[in-house]
Amino acid sequence: MRNRIAMFFVSALLLAAAASAGETAWPVKAVEIIVPFSAGGDTDINGRLLAKYLPKELGQSVVVTNIAGGGSSVGMDEVHNSNPDGYRFLANHAPIHTTKAFGISEYGYEGFDPVCVFGLGTGEVLVVRADFPANNVKELIALSKKNPGQYKFGYNTGATTHYAAVRLKLAGADLNYVTSGSSSERTVGLKGGHLDVILNAIPTVKDFVEIGEFKILANTATKRYPTYPEIPICLEEGVDVAYDISYTLFAVKGTDPAIISKLSEAVRKIILENPAYAVEIKQAYNQQPYYLNTADTNALLARQQAEYMAVSEELQQGF
Repeated sequence: MRNRIAMFFVSALLLAAAASAGETAWPVKAVEIIVPFSAGGDTDINGRLLAKYLPKELGQSVVVTNIAGGGSSVGMDEVHNSNPDGYRFLANHAPIHTTKAFGISEYGYEGFDPVCVFGLGTGEVLVVRADFPANNVKELIALSKKNPGQYKFGYNTGATTHYAAVRLKLAGADLNYVTSGSSSERTVGLKGGHLDVILNAIPTVKDFVEIGEFKILANTATKRYPTYPEIPICLEEGVDVAYDISYTLFAVKGTDPAIISKLSEAVRKIILENPAYAVEIKQAYNQQPYYLNTADTNALLARQQAEYMAVSEELQQGF
């Protein structure tokens, strides 16, 4: 009898210790990640690759659903209005800020509970056809001033392409800004001559660059990406178009912190400890594994949002 009582108290203590350590029974069913963009883009590929490895860490299947529209605001609203039970998450990056800065959404990252940053994109680059009469972003701006409104720049309303377009305008560019849809649609538009300048993630255009159809003018990242050190950034040419693509997981506001902690740790193990993931992310997007914990993610998001909101009035004035 005494042994049974002792064992009961030991079990109780162990359960209490596990609870205090943040352990949780979650998940007990499939987990869904909403990507607020079309399938095949950089956010989608990053999200799906993460989802491929998460079941081993979580013990449940992980599905990815694409809900595109409104510069990611449609997918954001879908997650924002969901039950905070830990079974639906959002994978997004800079548009979490641009939709608020442009007035498309009433909330930004603070409308969710950030989980972690699970990747750093190689940057979005300004791309033109190989015969375009400019070889860098300063020449592009000068050329557009000599030929006002002649060259078509494709952008997606409320997305980073829209933000970059406004930044280029503020830098003096006089382009013809036209809505053009997803990254794949912009690539088709540039190839077919319907657009003259586009902004896309490097891996989506590198094949066209390698065969001599396209050329890259500059990267809009805040620093040169390690796997593409030869591509200059806009800031180096004195053009203030600079932002990073920090792929981030967001939970529904009010999600149990223990769930957020468990998911963040699972992601950390994949990103920083799984060599197979490192090989695949390099093959897919020439990215290097990158992870930020919840606290560092919140700090990063606060800094980023402040940068976007600082020019919110200019952004909402449009073209």
